[in-house]
Amino acid sequence: MAGSPNEDPEGSRITYVKGDLFACPKTDSLAHCISEDCRMGAGIAVLFKKKFGGVQELISQRLGVVLIVCNGKMYPR
Repeated sequence: MAGSPNEDPEGSRITYVKGDLFACPKTDSLAHCISEDCRMGAGIAVLFKKKFGGVQELISQRLGVVLIVCNGKMYPR
């Protein structure tokens, strides 16, 4: 995967990368916001659901917002 960094005047950095999102190194984390109903039935949410599972666990926590992280851990807001 190749990236091209862009820095804004405040020093923030964004790197654009083309490739398989789920082939990230274990040192990287992926996060995806989902709706409160945890459906995850469209777009990239479907891929997160298939890759990481844990939807029933999220539903049972009855949280409004959840982050799903690449290393398999889930962090509530």
